[in-house]
Amino acid sequence: MRELAARVRRARRERDLSQEDLADRAGVSRSVVAELERSRLDQPRRKEDPHKRPPRNITLDTLFRMADALGMHPADLLDDR
Repeated sequence: MRELAARVRRARRERDLSQEDLADRAGVSRSVVAELERSRLDQPRRKEDPHKRPPRNITLDTLFRMADALGMHPADLLDDR
């Protein structure tokens, strides 16, 4: 997840896009982009904070939307081919 987060953040910055810009282009909320870039998706919920919303999993649809919004192939977000 950390590598995916780093690749999304790097690609977004290289294209001079804000998180809001990427979210708009991908059709997702800015919080999805922010959580992904902070590697918070897929992380377990902390026991000491029962009021926090549980983490979300990134879906393939979201991955494909973000890749398309960045002008990339989805596989490029997953590995360094």
